[in-house]
Amino acid sequence: MRSPVQQYLDDVHAGLVDELGGSTKSKNPELAQADPMMFGMAITTADGYTYASGDADVPFSIQSISKVFGYALALQDRGFVYMDERIDVEPSGDPFNEISLDAETGKPKNPLINAGAIAATAQIRSTTKKSAFDRILEVCSAAAGRELELNQKVYEYDRDTGKRNRALAWLLASSEIIEGDPIQAFDDYSRQCSISVTTKDLSVMAATLANLGTNPITGQDVFDTEVVQRVLSVMLTCGMYDDSGDWVSTVGLPAKSGVGGGILGALPGQLGLASFSPPLDQHGSSVRGLRAYKQISTDLELHFVRTSKAGLSTIRTQTTVDKYPSTVRRPDAAKEVLEEYGHKAHVIEVMGDLLFSGAEVVSRTVTNLDSDSVCVVLDMSRTDEIPDVSVDTLSRLSEVLADEETALGLVDPHDRLDGLRVPLDMEVKAFGTRNAALEWAEYKVLKRYGSPECFPASSVKEYPLLSVLSDEAAETIRAELVDETYDDGEVIRKIGQVFDGLWFISSGRIETLTAEEKGKRRRLALLTPGMTFGESALDERTHQVATIRAVTPVKVKHFSKESIEKVTREHPEVMVEFWRAVAAEAMSLVSSPSPS
Repeated sequence: MRSPVQQYLDDVHAGLVDELGGSTKSKNPELAQADPMMFGMAITTADGYTYASGDADVPFSIQSISKVFGYALALQDRGFVYMDERIDVEPSGDPFNEISLDAETGKPKNPLINAGAIAATAQIRSTTKKSAFDRILEVCSAAAGRELELNQKVYEYDRDTGKRNRALAWLLASSEIIEGDPIQAFDDYSRQCSISVTTKDLSVMAATLANLGTNPITGQDVFDTEVVQRVLSVMLTCGMYDDSGDWVSTVGLPAKSGVGGGILGALPGQLGLASFSPPLDQHGSSVRGLRAYKQISTDLELHFVRTSKAGLSTIRTQTTVDKYPSTVRRPDAAKEVLEEYGHKAHVIEVMGDLLFSGAEVVSRTVTNLDSDSVCVVLDMSRTDEIPDVSVDTLSRLSEVLADEETALGLVDPHDRLDGLRVPLDMEVKAFGTRNAALEWAEYKVLKRYGSPECFPASSVKEYPLLSVLSDEAAETIRAELVDETYDDGEVIRKIGQVFDGLWFISSGRIETLTAEEKGKRRRLALLTPGMTFGESALDERTHQVATIRAVTPVKVKHFSKESIEKVTREHPEVMVEFWRAVAAEAMSLVSSPSPS
């Protein structure tokens, strides 16, 4: 099945791919010759699933986005106190290549402008086997989940023409912010900006930050949590340079842009987002990328103010009706069909706050099911908040299910999915209880794979329990049966009553209920024509353990205690045969699947 999240991302991409604006003019010829129509987008969730659209596999140079990972590595190497003595974390309000150094200390305003990034790169330790750049490339590769490479042409041009950055390195050295060779720091910085990535790579790198330093695909711990906390904080306030204020108010994601056309954004606990499109605005950020981020943040409610409850939504259980049946006692033919095909009817229980990340997990779980699934039941009875963005995601999911001719059942006792939009020709049913939804799901399976024998008749003249007896024994018992009728809702047997025989259902439906708990009763079973009840209190030493109540107008035949005693006296061999049949039926019920 096609994911509704993938469908949404493709729709956003299609809506923006023809957007004009921005420029690919650059002093670096490798950047200047980039195709202005290229546009890629990708989302990687905090559990490692990637959605991509457009030119998401096209390589481009990471440029200033590398500053995020260089600063993180320097923090990891040197610690917070050491780094804070050399680089501030304040928004500069200036373009990325401004000097922006403190007049007294010479400290850069933050690590995401060029001066601050060069200063951060200078603090990364080298080893006998690895240079500072080797370690930067290694940590970026770990965050991306694959080995990244240097774009040699981009690096050589930036190295040979980067007079302003070279001057910044010397200026930082004059203030003793850089203690070693400033040209080496400049060279390492030029190299890190020339690392080649794809949009998919960037989304995984962003998801590593969103996952508090652990790559969600490889499971590798790339950064300490405290380091990620600092880096994301600086990204939120400084990542978009002199456009950061507008970014925070409209998009609200920790982010970093690069003049290579990429933008990286991370929402802690939920996802990493990336875009690539070469035309840039006056701030050095991708025009299409900015528009994409604003639309996605609005549509999916990803602004950090709206996602304070991130991570509270989860799939509590996932099962199928062959493993978790309803309480309906069905004919043997129906039981056989449900045992064979019940795995095609799925039941997914959701709990907590169903924000976008939770709705994405639900959608992904459903779309990964077999395409020949008969139906899917989403049990939302334990969910708390279901915002509009999640209703929209589930609406797109219903379209996917409609294409696969898979019915959708919703357990929604609080009517929080009233706004769900579904195709006109799709079957969607809402239920107040899980058991009612299970009954419906079983019916859907039986309707597709079963025969007429699978469906209980509205009335019967023959009872399965008597049909297994000899003709003589059956006739002896039939002669003792007395007709009784009960209205819809009428209680036939109460908990605690002593044994008073067995009842054979001729027509209608009957339910068995547990004792009241906090004013509620739970249905144990739904009985249909041909079935019996009353066996739970076989003699005066035991009592009725469940309430028996008519669900519809009911006709039954009563085999009373007095009649049982009479037949036992006069025809003991008949009652031996009868009780043997009762025991066999009871054993078949005990051995059948039941809700757990």
